[in-house]
Amino acid sequence: MFETIVIAIIIFAAGFLQGLTGFGFALIALPLLGLLIPIKTIIPLVVILALCISLTLSLQLRRSIRFNNITVLFLATIIGIPVGVYSLKHIPAEILSLALGCLMIAFTSYQLLAKPSPCKLGLPSTITAGFFSGILGGSIGAGGPPVIIYSAIQTWSKDEAKSTLAFYFFISGIIISAFHAYSGLITSDVLNYIAISLPSLTVGVFLGTFAYKHISDHGYRKLATILIFLLGCMMIFKNF
Repeated sequence: MFETIVIAIIIFAAGFLQGLTGFGFALIALPLLGLLIPIKTIIPLVVILALCISLTLSLQLRRSIRFNNITVLFLATIIGIPVGVYSLKHIPAEILSLALGCLMIAFTSYQLLAKPSPCKLGLPSTITAGFFSGILGGSIGAGGPPVIIYSAIQTWSKDEAKSTLAFYFFISGIIISAFHAYSGLITSDVLNYIAISLPSLTVGVFLGTFAYKHISDHGYRKLATILIFLLGCMMIFKNF
C-alpha cells in the first residue's frame, strides 16, 4: 500500500510537469520510480504514460502544432538514428551523455545570463535538431534535448512550442512502444502499474495544464530553459 501511494505521488508530480511544459515526465519519473520498480518495467511504463500525456496535449493544442517543422524533424531524426547506433559501438555511452549534459548546461546558462531574444530558425537548424535527436536516441536513448532546445530558441508562442513538442514526443512514443511490445517488454507488470498510475497521472496533467494557462510566453520559455538545465545536470551526475 505504501509503495502504491509513493508511485502515485511520483506519477502525479511528473504528470504535472509535463502537463505544464509538454516535456519532462521522464525527468522526474525515471530516477524516482527506479527506487521502487525494476528498470525493465520502468522504461516501457514511462514511455506509455508519457505517450498518453503527449496525445492529450496534442489534441488540446492541435491548432498550434507546427506540422511542417515536425515533418522535417522526423525525417532528420530517422536519418540520425543509425548514426547514433554506429556511434555507440565506438564511443562509450557515458561520454556521449556527459557531452550532452555539458552542452545543455552551457546553452541554458547562456540563455539565463545573457537573455538573448528568441529568433526564427530556418530549415538547416530544423534538420540539425532532428538529426542530433536521432543520433542521441540511437546511442543513449535520450533524443529529446535537441528538439527541446530547438523549440526554446524559436519565436514561437507557448502554444506552438508546447504542442509541437507534444506531437513530436507522441509520434516518438508510438514508435518506441511498438518496439517494446515487439520485444516483449510490455508485460503484465507494466500493465498493472499503468492501471495504478492513471488516476494520479490524470489529476497531475489536469492541474499542470491549468497552471500552464496562467503563464506567459516569456514565462514558459524561461521555465523550459530551467528544466533543460536541470536535465543536463542530471545527465552529468548520473554518469560520474
